[in-house]
Amino acid sequence: MTTSSRMTWAFARDGGLPASRIFAKVHPALELPLNSLLLTNVCVIIFGCIFLGSSSAFNAIISASVVALGVSYAMPIAINCLRGRRMLGQRPFVLPEAFAWFANLLGIAYVTVTTVLFLFPPELPVTGSNMNYCIVAFAIVLIISTFQWFVDGRKNFKGPQVDAQVLQVDTSTVTNAIAADDDEKIVQ
Repeated sequence: MTTSSRMTWAFARDGGLPASRIFAKVHPALELPLNSLLLTNVCVIIFGCIFLGSSSAFNAIISASVVALGVSYAMPIAINCLRGRRMLGQRPFVLPEAFAWFANLLGIAYVTVTTVLFLFPPELPVTGSNMNYCIVAFAIVLIISTFQWFVDGRKNFKGPQVDAQVLQVDTSTVTNAIAADDDEKIVQ
C-alpha cells in the first residue's frame, strides 16, 4: 500500500491522473498522501472482488500487468537502440559498445518472447473458461490510457519533477570515492 499510494501521489503530482489535484494532496496532519492511499485501497478492493467473481478475469488482469511491466522496460531500451545508443549522456559506468548493443538487443528479445508466452492459454484444450484473456485486459488498459491522454494528459501531464542538482554527479568525485574505498580495503 505504501509504495503504490506514493507512486499514485507522484503520478498525480505530475498531472498524469484524472482528478490529479485531488490525488496530489498530502494530508497536513498525517503528512501522507491520504487521497492516493484511499484510491489504492479502492483499487485493491475492486481487484479482490473481481477475483471472487471470476478467476479468469483476475488472471487476465495479473497477466496484463506483467506484460505491461515488460513492455515498459523494453520501450526505453528500444528507443535508445533506434537512436543509435547516442541518447545516454556522460556517466561513470559504460559498457563496451558491442556488449552494450548485445545486452540491449537481448533485453528486447527477452521481453518479446515473454510477452508472447504470457498471451498463451494456460492449458489445452482451450475453452471459454480457461482462455487467457490477457490481451483483452491489456487492450482495455491501452484504450483507456490513450483516451485519457487525449482528453486530459497532454494538457496537464508535466513529466516527473526532478531536482537537476541532485542528479548532477561529478565523475571525478565518484572515481575518487571508489579509489579511496579500494585503498582502505588494501590497508586492512
